[in-house]
Amino acid sequence: MSDPAQQTITPRHPDFTFDDNLPLNWHPAGPAVTQFYNALSLSFPEGERFFVDAVKHYRNQITDPQLLKDVRGFAGQEAIHSNEHVSFNKWLDSKGLKTKPIERAVRMGPAVTFRWLPHKYQLALTCALEHFTALFAEQILSNPEALGDAPQVLKDIWTWHALEESEHKAVAFDVYATLFPGWRGYIARSVTMAIMTVDFTFATLLGQTYLMYQAGDLWNGKAWRDGFKYQMGTPGIWRKVMGGIPEYFKPSFHPNDRSTDELTTKWRAWYAQTLQAN
Repeated sequence: MSDPAQQTITPRHPDFTFDDNLPLNWHPAGPAVTQFYNALSLSFPEGERFFVDAVKHYRNQITDPQLLKDVRGFAGQEAIHSNEHVSFNKWLDSKGLKTKPIERAVRMGPAVTFRWLPHKYQLALTCALEHFTALFAEQILSNPEALGDAPQVLKDIWTWHALEESEHKAVAFDVYATLFPGWRGYIARSVTMAIMTVDFTFATLLGQTYLMYQAGDLWNGKAWRDGFKYQMGTPGIWRKVMGGIPEYFKPSFHPNDRSTDELTTKWRAWYAQTLQAN
């Protein structure tokens, strides 16, 4: 388990509002990258409710006081993430994107398919996807090109979300490792990660493609080329995220092996000085 002295999981209430004048293609890298982030946002409200339920299912079996405190912080942060991205997604809908089909498709996963899984595998799935979000968060917090000169409120929501994902990145894993130690637990979490790597990649690409179709950019070759450069070239966000997946398969893996303490310290100060101050 991570050192409590290095871990502060603080639910924050930024209460973002999204002006009608914000552009539909808000990311400076173009429509493909914009719709990639939008597709992620559409998956967050239902997905993060699933994560909270998967972790809280085991809270009565947790005896460590610090881990119980971390679970409460994790649940609080994820609940607020869901609410803020509901607002973001309503803004997308107001810009003319048909978001409901994607939201329904996401609900068919966490709300139906995934909830048929044994609770152990629901938690293992949560651990796998929390590693993905932690890797994305690390890129957003460490790489100025990740969001570039996007409109400030849109930079703020992704930066705030990344900060809190970095703060609680170890919680689901710590619960899993506490309850399912040894080789059986390792094999279950590794198989789950292998499956979810394919599932998450396909689902995100499908959502992005559907949104590009809605926005009239499906056959925009330049948008796809710029998106490929962003993801696989420079800054290489997807390439770097995928580069962090193999480490998950080490028997000794822990999310805090990738230290983000300096990043979280920096961005906590940013939040206090900008969003919290306002």
